[in-house]
Amino acid sequence: MKKGFALALTLWIVAMLSLVSALYLSYGKKVVMKTRELNKKLELTFEAESTIELLKFYIATGNIYRDRVSNSNFQKLFPSFPKFFFIDGRPKIIDNSTISLQDTAGLINIHDNEAFSNYLSKDLNLEERNIINDSMRDWLDLDEFSLLNGGESAFYRQKGYLYGSRNEGYISSIEELFLIRGVEKYKNIERDKLTLSTVVIRNILTMTPRILGKVYRFTPNEIEQLVEAKKEGRDFFTNLFYRFNVYNRRPELDGFITSNILKMNITINKDNIYKKIELLITFRPNNIRAFEVLEYTD
Repeated sequence: MKKGFALALTLWIVAMLSLVSALYLSYGKKVVMKTRELNKKLELTFEAESTIELLKFYIATGNIYRDRVSNSNFQKLFPSFPKFFFIDGRPKIIDNSTISLQDTAGLINIHDNEAFSNYLSKDLNLEERNIINDSMRDWLDLDEFSLLNGGESAFYRQKGYLYGSRNEGYISSIEELFLIRGVEKYKNIERDKLTLSTVVIRNILTMTPRILGKVYRFTPNEIEQLVEAKKEGRDFFTNLFYRFNVYNRRPELDGFITSNILKMNITINKDNIYKKIELLITFRPNNIRAFEVLEYTD
């Protein structure tokens, strides 16, 4: 009886130790897997950062013109890099990296009131446009005198809004924009198509068909024709654009000038592990530096 009890106890102890060992091995396996994934993530981060540094050098020593940035000399050092990148947001795959560059002149600058109000809804009536335009001016000015369709402190107190940087002459972020009277009801629009810059330039070559159609209030048929014309070449596209936009032509805005402020998206995918970095860089050189990172999202 005692021998049987001792044997059963021994077997229970062995079973418990086996279970503990199995759990420990399973936990250890998970730790090893997590460590490997972390190492791969760190490798991808290093690779993404290296690609960003190469792109900075590529663009700073290259030439930004109309709808592309080119640097034919760069291939001597890095053969995998192309002679040019489009700067209209279309992706380019290099090894494990997917790179897209978007010049901000092809986005909606919130300081371009006409383009911004058209982008919110090209079906806005005159009263709605006036409310947006006057309210944005009131938000930026340094006084408390409300324009006819605008809003000053009394209006925003009634709404219970925080003022942000109101009456300080600038808008500090895209989020602040949606506190402004007339704009607040459009909170669900695609904000990645908006840019905040004092450089107010439109580049019709780097606008997507959707943005182009909204900014210039083109019909779906006109947009479709423009898309097909762009496939034929820049001259076909621009000639057709000016034909459609003949009554609202503004040479100081509607052209091919780049802002030289680029949105970069770098995504690296390896073994089902992703690393994405987004940044905004200005390549408008000054006395201090050739370029400057304005925004960085990891």
